[in-house]
Amino acid sequence: MRFIFNFGVFLLVFSSIFSCSTVGYQSPRYVKLAHEITANTARKLEKEKKLYLVGTGGGMMHDIQAMHMSFDYYQEVDLQTARELIVYAVREYLSDINNNEEVRPYLHNYPFTAKNVEIRIWVSKPDRSNPSSGRIDYISAINGVLNYYTRGEKQYSRKTIYEETYEEALSKIDSTQGADTVGRDTNEEVIGQYGGIK
Repeated sequence: MRFIFNFGVFLLVFSSIFSCSTVGYQSPRYVKLAHEITANTARKLEKEKKLYLVGTGGGMMHDIQAMHMSFDYYQEVDLQTARELIVYAVREYLSDINNNEEVRPYLHNYPFTAKNVEIRIWVSKPDRSNPSSGRIDYISAINGVLNYYTRGEKQYSRKTIYEETYEEALSKIDSTQGADTVGRDTNEEVIGQYGGIK
């Protein structure tokens, strides 16, 4: 009985010390600013592009080196639509970061570029099921490089069907703005061109 009592006291003291150390911690101001910018951008992307935030992150040890967001998107896409979607998300994120004067002194480099943000988008059908075979199911912008993936042959595997830099994607979008969709790349054309992996 005494052992149980002493063990109970030990747990009480240990939990008190632990809770005091965590309750007293305050995130640096720049971390809070980064979270506010991310939340605002995510709300805008949900409203304008139906991108639903599922995760955030970044590199913020001593300053803000990187900021990340992940989304679900419930509509099948071809390559051009996927490109426009990911470029729009990166562009809006960078704009919101670089135009925020309060966070600017905490940025590791100013202006932030596509190498400082990560965007990941998981694509599903409107009913939340996997995209049709051969259709893009994941898009990423990491370290300034955009990748477009389909499901691989093995379970939980993916196959890169196209890769390009953010600048290349931006240039392609600028050159097709205002043009109709004739001549745009589709998944089938890309898979045929690159044999699945570029």
